[in-house]
This record gives sequence, structure tokens and C-alpha cells, in this order.
Amino acid sequence: MPNKDIKFDILRELFNISVGKAASMLSEIIDKRIILNVPNIDVFDKENGKFNIYDYFPETLDGTLMVSSICFQEKLSGKANLIFPAEKMRTFINLCSNEEQCEYEGQSFTDVDFDIIKEIGNIILNAIIGEIGNGLDFRLNYTLPEVKVFTKIDFSRDIENNGYDHIYILYITFLIDDTEIEGAVIVDLTLNSLNELKKRLKQIEDDLYE
Repeated sequence: MPNKDIKFDILRELFNISVGKAASMLSEIIDKRIILNVPNIDVFDKENGKFNIYDYFPETLDGTLMVSSICFQEKLSGKANLIFPAEKMRTFINLCSNEEQCEYEGQSFTDVDFDIIKEIGNIILNAIIGEIGNGLDFRLNYTLPEVKVFTKIDFSRDIENNGYDHIYILYITFLIDDTEIEGAVIVDLTLNSLNELKKRLKQIEDDLYE
């Protein structure tokens, strides 16, 4: 197996552990069984030619998007974004609050809805970035989550022009009360952070063969 595959497998396992912890925490909070899977992870370098994240979005990520974001710094610097279609996020909020299902109509989200989305984003993104930091022995500081509404095209432009060079995309799937909700987590990293990440993954890989 090529070395790059081993390092990628280590990182993927850290991601899988982190989303498992996030699912457990959410399950306890809303008292419902939640399964949170990461079926695939992609890595992109925006410096290598023209990059359009729109081309790599799942088909389900269409229309209006709800995006919860946190920034992190110290040994690694970057930004993590939790992305769901607004329609599906409306469904998720209703399931969390045991409300009757209602159709999504435009940007019909209340301040309470945004607070719920912030909390969901805070749990998932802190679990993911925190597990990466713990697993790689990096100390990280986080900002409070921010929630914004984007069109798919506007979010694509925001990602392309945010000043970060490298992107990890985790395609995630919620399963709650037999309702499946597909989304994504995008982690943006600076070049220095990517190099630190690779260096630490290489150390862990070397330790496996000692």
C-alpha cells in the first residue's frame, strides 16, 4: 500500500471517530438514535489549476444551503463548515424539537432555529476538529459558530476566494428516526497547516512500523 494511502487512512479513521462522538452527543441531547456516517472524503489543492467546489458537491446539496462555520488556529489554522440543504435542515430541526413536519418555504427560519443550527454545528465541528487535534497532539483554539444562508453558487464562490489553499470534504449522512439527511463538512487549511498535518501523520505512520 502506498505511503500516502496509509497517512490518508489514519486521517480518515480520526474523522470517523470524531463523527461517531458527535452522533452520540447529539443522540443524548435530543433523546433520539442518530447514526452519522462519513461514506467518503476528498482532498483538493486549489493552487493546482482552476478549482470549482460546485463540481464536487453531492447532488443533494442543491438550492439554498444552511452553513454553520467555526475557525480554528494555533498549530493548525483554518475553517470548518457544516453544510446542509435548508430544506433538510428544516426537517432536522423539526425532528430535534419533536415538531410536526412542515414544508420549507424560502428562508423561513426563526432565531430559535438558528440557535439550534449553531448548536448542531458546534457539536459536530468541534468533535471533528477536536478529534483531529487530540489525535495528532495539536492544541487548537476555536471561534464560536456562525450560521449563514447561501445559494449553492454563492457558497462555492465564498470557498474559492476565502484565502485557504487546501480543502478536505467529508460527505456525511444523518439517519434520525429513519429519515436520511445528506450534507457535507468542508475543512479549509492554510499551506503551513497542511504541511504540519502531513508531518504529524508521517510520524504516526513511522511509529506503526517501529
